[in-house]
Amino acid sequence: MPSADLSLALHFLEDEPLAAARTLELEPPEQVARLLPKASSLVAAKVFTAMLPSFAAPILVQMPDEQCARLLKELNTADIAAILRHLKEPQRSRQLDFLPLKKQTACQLLLSYPDYTVGAWTETDLLVLDEQMEVQDALLRVKKKTFSDSQQIYVINRLRQVTGSVSVYDLLRSPANQSVHRLMADQPPTLSGFTELSAAQDLAVWHRQDTAAVVNLKHEFIGIIHHHQIRYALSRAEPLQLKDPLPGDILSAYGASLNALLDLLTPVSR
Repeated sequence: MPSADLSLALHFLEDEPLAAARTLELEPPEQVARLLPKASSLVAAKVFTAMLPSFAAPILVQMPDEQCARLLKELNTADIAAILRHLKEPQRSRQLDFLPLKKQTACQLLLSYPDYTVGAWTETDLLVLDEQMEVQDALLRVKKKTFSDSQQIYVINRLRQVTGSVSVYDLLRSPANQSVHRLMADQPPTLSGFTELSAAQDLAVWHRQDTAAVVNLKHEFIGIIHHHQIRYALSRAEPLQLKDPLPGDILSAYGASLNALLDLLTPVSR
């Protein structure tokens, strides 16, 4: 295959992952599974995330183990769980085995919730603090943990129930031996993991914030969900429409380069 076509195909995957996903969803899974490893794991993950989970799942099982492990490393837990819902045993367990134990546990938790509920889309990999901690210990956790939301950190008690939240900036300004409990803001509102997405998106909890804590039936903290994640999850029930379709000639060129690459990667029957 000419290097120009390969370069154009890979550029398409990187710059237009949604358009590329829609194009690849029309191709046999085994062919797509040969194509995606030509791109970096990060680029392949972007395309995978843009695909409907029902299309992504059969592609995943066609990929070699090493490539699966690299791809899953780049995906967040909610997206992995959404894809694994479309796999039956033992394929689901096989994919889970590629994940670190902590991520396996988080995925299994999300898989225990129906895909139309908040719990299935909860972000579980985040920093939480114990209310009995001192500021100096809390700051050590902050330094060792990479997390997305630096504005609000949830605080839990010994029963893993949410008792409040604290700002990282308040921690930095407070005496080292002060209790985190004394810095907490009021207990934030929570959502049950079994709340249906369609009902959750219009709740009053979103009037003053974009993020809510999610709890299980025992009121134990399991993670957070953003309002935009709920909208995203609902949108994935049906194929996404491109907001700004590419010009026809550009899309044709990209599509031709992908098709040429797929043809090259398709084994010739003897």
